[in-house]
Amino acid sequence: MDKIRLITLFRAPVQSVRIFDTLSGEKKEFAAIANSNNSVVKMLLCGPTVYDYSHVGHARMLLFYDLMARHFRAKGMHVSAIVNITDVDPKIFKKAKATNTPPSELAAKFIGELLRDLSALGIEGFAFARVSHHVGTAQKLVAGLLRDGRAYSAGGNIYLDTSEILSFGRLAGMSRQDLRDCRLDISPAKKLPEDILLWNASENLDVAFFDAILGSGIPWWHMQDSSVAVAGFGGSYDIHGGASELVYPHHESHLAQLQAITSLEKPVKFWTHVGLVRAKGRKMSKSLGNTITIRDLLKKRTANALRLYLYSRHYRNDFDFSENHLDSFERISDAIAAALNSKQGSGKSKLIGRFFERIEDDFDTPGAMKVMVEAARVRSPDLNAMVNILGLQY
Repeated sequence: MDKIRLITLFRAPVQSVRIFDTLSGEKKEFAAIANSNNSVVKMLLCGPTVYDYSHVGHARMLLFYDLMARHFRAKGMHVSAIVNITDVDPKIFKKAKATNTPPSELAAKFIGELLRDLSALGIEGFAFARVSHHVGTAQKLVAGLLRDGRAYSAGGNIYLDTSEILSFGRLAGMSRQDLRDCRLDISPAKKLPEDILLWNASENLDVAFFDAILGSGIPWWHMQDSSVAVAGFGGSYDIHGGASELVYPHHESHLAQLQAITSLEKPVKFWTHVGLVRAKGRKMSKSLGNTITIRDLLKKRTANALRLYLYSRHYRNDFDFSENHLDSFERISDAIAAALNSKQGSGKSKLIGRFFERIEDDFDTPGAMKVMVEAARVRSPDLNAMVNILGLQY
């Protein structure tokens, strides 16, 4: 296949941020790309599937990466962050049929609602990529993998041959036998049970894209994101982010595809994952019907209180969400506002250094918040900088 042209830039460490990398299972020093006098951080984030209003679980994930981007910018780096929006999916087709709405119209509606919610939360500086706009890229990539012998046609679908991807399963810590036992995308025609569905042309879906080589179908979930990664970053970038539930099969498959497409062993430098938000002991999920939407919550609570509540837990930990807990964070937000509006002290303070120490140790927001509360108590001149990093709006 025609290899994806990768732009190689001189890489050099520019900051001492330590980030937990799921693939290696440890915290590692982060080195952004140095291009001339600019430092560039390239991030791809797995956004929601748009068939309903977004919920607190989505907010937690995107608020964390908003914080990450704010920190990098505060340190003088440029951030190029793309949020992948899934607008081609059987869940969308099902909801569209139930509401007698064209799938593209339904998806467009909830993309608009998502953007309104994110604006209300103060999330800014992200680019949003609809996977429907990158189907052409997916078709070229899948056809190229076929020509290259990295993929094969079986049972009307196209699958990635994972037999030569020796690291397949490493991201999720799974053996080959573990992968085979999961038996995803079951088909008797597949060479190996763990081979990855790239192009689905065998199902009678409500939306299909014609391709003379691949057949009429849709790029499957994992290939959709790989197409955005190639279109946006040439298939190689710094940070991939999403919820912890996506490690397998989604991110494992995404990594395997990028390895096959780019011939790079590590097309992504850091794999980062945000813990799940639970409601009454179960994962908050639209499919489970136990969501608390961002829209409804912000009718009763401030965005500042929600940010502070979510940042009071380390991003990698799951936690049970309780709206009652927001009361104390509303009071903390009010105390910070009062401190910002009062006469602040002058001179140098060690608090900002302590604040950045916590942020730069794998984004220890609970520790950073303790420093910020102390800064508010003593009316520190550093308080405003801390507020900006955490994205609080006053």
